[in-house]
Amino acid sequence: MEQRPSEDNVIYANFGARRRVAGPAETGETPAPPPGLSTPAQRLLLAALRGTDSARAKRGERYAKEGNVLEVTARSGGFDGVVAGSQNEPFTVSIQLPRRDAEDVQRALELMARSSGAVERARRGEFDEEVLSLLLAPEDGGIRFYCTCPDNARTAVCKHAVAVAHKAAEQIDADAAVLFSLRNLSLPMIEQGVRNQAAAVARENSAEGSEFFWSGRALPELPRPKLAPMVDDSDLDLLHRAMQTVSFTNIDQMRAVADIEDLYDELTRS
Repeated sequence: MEQRPSEDNVIYANFGARRRVAGPAETGETPAPPPGLSTPAQRLLLAALRGTDSARAKRGERYAKEGNVLEVTARSGGFDGVVAGSQNEPFTVSIQLPRRDAEDVQRALELMARSSGAVERARRGEFDEEVLSLLLAPEDGGIRFYCTCPDNARTAVCKHAVAVAHKAAEQIDADAAVLFSLRNLSLPMIEQGVRNQAAAVARENSAEGSEFFWSGRALPELPRPKLAPMVDDSDLDLLHRAMQTVSFTNIDQMRAVADIEDLYDELTRS
């Protein structure tokens, strides 16, 4: 009886024994990314999922969750990753974004300067479509995946690349500055660039005949400061020191602090 390898045990001798689908075009389905990711993170991960089949997508997601991805590094124009697979040596994965020149980056800054509150929204991982297309890639593609593994389905994204895409998407979702670093930018550079562009935009708005001369552009959102109860937002060490001056023992001091917390809770209870 022929011994059939497990789906994760990839060896050179097994390739060609079974027909492999090349991607969702043959299976009729595109695996869905995890919910809750920011739009840039979703776009990167979807680029990998759209180029593979459901089996590779599931194995790649499992690799990401189980710690097979040893390293993921953001660089100019993409990500590099190292994945422990079924071979003795780990595989190297490269995610390559579409090429962008200085004019493309400048165009992204100009668009952000013309969009109210764009920098603050960018901090939250929110981008207008054209800006995201310039900084990352268009929604319909352009991101390429390469891996040193022996997967012979050349038109498909392998499970190792899917695993690295998951981790790269997590990095972008956790910190939007990672997205800027892919184009050799940083948040301070973005802010300065937008300020420089904003001066030119203001002159255009005030020019005679401008469509924004009377109506102006949309105002940015009001600040949304973090709210926290006063006691929780205070330095409890200072409060304890203050109570020491009117307390005879440590127990009296702790009771005084507890009474203040209870009083505050009672006064602010809705």
